[in-house]
Amino acid sequence: MSKEEMTPKERVQAFAKGEEIDRIICIPDMGVTMVPFIGVTAREYYHSAELMANLEIALFKRLRHDGVSISTSLRGVAEAMGAKVGYPDYGISYLIEPAIKSVDEIESLKIIDPLKDGNLPVLIEAIRLTRDALSDEVDVGAAMSGPFSVAASVVGTERLLKWMIKYPKQVETLMEIIAECNNRYIEEVAKLGVSIGFADPVSSTSLISPKQFRKFSLPALQKNINKIKEKTGSAPAIHICGKSKGIWEEVVNAGVSNFSIDNEEDLEEAKKMMGDRITITGNVPPVDVVYAGTKEDIFRSVKECIRKGHDSKKGYVLSTGCQIPMNTPIEKVEMFMEAGRTYGKCPIDLNLLDE
Repeated sequence: MSKEEMTPKERVQAFAKGEEIDRIICIPDMGVTMVPFIGVTAREYYHSAELMANLEIALFKRLRHDGVSISTSLRGVAEAMGAKVGYPDYGISYLIEPAIKSVDEIESLKIIDPLKDGNLPVLIEAIRLTRDALSDEVDVGAAMSGPFSVAASVVGTERLLKWMIKYPKQVETLMEIIAECNNRYIEEVAKLGVSIGFADPVSSTSLISPKQFRKFSLPALQKNINKIKEKTGSAPAIHICGKSKGIWEEVVNAGVSNFSIDNEEDLEEAKKMMGDRITITGNVPPVDVVYAGTKEDIFRSVKECIRKGHDSKKGYVLSTGCQIPMNTPIEKVEMFMEAGRTYGKCPIDLNLLDE
């Protein structure tokens, strides 16, 4: 088979085994923000398993990127735990009201049933539909919030930051409950035979200190990582927005297989610190470059990322530094993919990257 004819699934499977691939893996961070592409509103998308699956299928047919996934959004598990979430027509979901407002209520939080609570049954069905439609050609995954980011919607971000200082013991209890809720969701999703990964923006060191991360976020995250390994047989990927360098070591040691870094961090540094242990993913700026930039800007940024990341020991995946914004034309994402195919063709042409 000609290397050019690899399907995304074949490419990712070969990559995982350390075998030759025809080009670098390319996975732009999309999801709900791409709903204009299929002519529906975000509100409609969030509440329809069919529309969630339809978006992933339509995007894949157009772009042929190397991984698709359905996300709980940052608030999916928190909503199942009792938080009230708003769903705008053209924007991502947002927190209207946390599940609890007092530390005294922490103990009364219930453990969720993912088959009944909140929007989780819709998400599980969306993953199933997407898997059934696409899994022969491309890896289908499920994305979910890291437990600390769930906590931010269960109690509200400001409250969480205050409680860590005033009521550390109670916050530890809160994190144990959330870890268990996340694990229930993991158990259901694992039955579908898909990979599972995390987005954990509230664990960013732009918001909390590395010490706070180790005390409050990491133990719960560790439980979820262990559960994913136990139920799926593979280690999860994680994306942390904003600054994260101060916790790279801890996150890698917790057992992730892939760390996706925001464009605020440097791929070269990530490669030096983590590249011999895990796959590095990133980090073309989604707003300044993909959304607002020209084709030249996109090509330049992709080339720079591939130049920095391509020789990382455990592999490199080209992606955006965070989710591509709402109303980004699909043509811009096509330019991203085209640039990935141009500069990421294997074996990598170093002369092309240095031009």
